[in-house]
Amino acid sequence: MFIFSFLINGLAVSLAYAVKSLSRSGTVAAFLVGSLFMIIGGFVSWLLLIMLLVSSSFIEKASVLFRLKSPRRLSSPSEEKDGRSALQVLANSLLALSCLLVYWKSQDTLYFHLMVIAIAGSTADTWASEIGILSQEIPRSMISGKKMPPGKSGGVTRLGLIASFLGAAFIISLAVMFTQAVSASDFILLTMLGGFCSIIDSLLGLSIQEVYIDLETNQEYEALPINADSQRYRRIKGLPGIDNSMVNIISDCLIVIISWMIFRLL
Repeated sequence: MFIFSFLINGLAVSLAYAVKSLSRSGTVAAFLVGSLFMIIGGFVSWLLLIMLLVSSSFIEKASVLFRLKSPRRLSSPSEEKDGRSALQVLANSLLALSCLLVYWKSQDTLYFHLMVIAIAGSTADTWASEIGILSQEIPRSMISGKKMPPGKSGGVTRLGLIASFLGAAFIISLAVMFTQAVSASDFILLTMLGGFCSIIDSLLGLSIQEVYIDLETNQEYEALPINADSQRYRRIKGLPGIDNSMVNIISDCLIVIISWMIFRLL
């Protein structure tokens, strides 16, 4: 089992690295997390995780093709030149792994459901970002309703909202098809919770995610550039240290807590 897990994960992350969906650090992180998913949760848990990566990578590459036809569009927040880093991989998988560990120890199916919701939430957020950027509709702030530049965190379009729930539905459908722990009667509730994670992410992106301005060019950044001169950049919004990856982690935590409360009340 261990050898099989290492081999299949090694092949999967190597392919992801080859197409630049993962950076070097992201490849190592994905290999370790994927192996743990396979060993602890078995094939189905690993499949859900790997389909988050595969579907997100496919949509990202497809959206790049579409953006070549629409050069006026900005890059999506999740796009990285060298692929997703270790921090981004962990931000989208660590909470799901924690839920899987609790399920493994307790055998309480609630925590398997929470693991599925965490993966569905990460998928929903990625699909919303990558597909929403292609919308011809101008994004609007979820808080004020004002128009926002395409690609900026917190801006939403109808296409992006639809994509988020489709992403969640994709993961939940796989869970229903390949495991008895998630039944067809759970589909709507789990999909709604997974899709709602993307909405929480947008709200946090608007309210607490840090934004910096380059005092020389007046251009805004959602994270300080590498080796940035602290005198040149000034934080104009959000909390220090709360970047896009931290927003992803917090939104995943919130949707898991909300889901836990709902299932306890049912």
